[in-house]
Amino acid sequence: MTTDLELLSKKARRQAALAEAGLLPRHGPEDVLIRVEYSLLTPVLDEAMLSNACALAGENKLASLCVPAPWIGKAVAFLRESEVEPACVIDFPFGGAPLEAKKIESLSASVEGAKEIQTPIPLHRLKKNDKNGLRRELETLRSVLLHSKLTLVVETALLSDEEIINAVRAAELARADRVKGGSGFWGATSLHGAAILRCAAPDWMGVTAVLETGAEKKALPLLSAGADRLSTSSPKSFPAFVGTAYGQESM
Repeated sequence: MTTDLELLSKKARRQAALAEAGLLPRHGPEDVLIRVEYSLLTPVLDEAMLSNACALAGENKLASLCVPAPWIGKAVAFLRESEVEPACVIDFPFGGAPLEAKKIESLSASVEGAKEIQTPIPLHRLKKNDKNGLRRELETLRSVLLHSKLTLVVETALLSDEEIINAVRAAELARADRVKGGSGFWGATSLHGAAILRCAAPDWMGVTAVLETGAEKKALPLLSAGADRLSTSSPKSFPAFVGTAYGQESM
């Protein structure tokens, strides 16, 4: 007898194959930038780099700019006059910090104005099939973020289809706003990864796919496969990206 997990996995494989073959509806290239998350997660970030990135994100009307938590206050200030959402990561990239530490970091970033908090789903709980512990942890994080969206990072490149589906179901029970197909540290989101996230997630939940640098040609297939947002560390390589802002050269 075919299980729900097997049906979802089969549906995702078919959806990914159709997207790769160009047989699913596609957005036009002009619609891509408004779906881009600029991931600026460098350990050598400084105020000048952040200011320039915020200006470029605003000029190109990107969806969001994601920075390390210590920089979220500055990012909020720089993006105040734009529609770009300031986002930050906590407990990144491993997701194994104590829950109390995550709560403090999440609440601090939210108070500073982060519109979106991204955190890796705790893989140690997922791998042990600790569904109750995983759900409690995610629900606790959701409960402290009254004014920020919650995005859960699911390392699709490291997980089986069953584990990805279980992660998304835990995210749904915790009322997370979005799932993201990886941190970028262990590979980009594949077409199958984007498709299985979309097939497992409820309609109200967003799906972010992670692009490798220089892989802009995969943007449209990933959107067709089920993502509604694309995360990249180099949005300037998209053809429609404006390379200058306020007289400064692009980074």
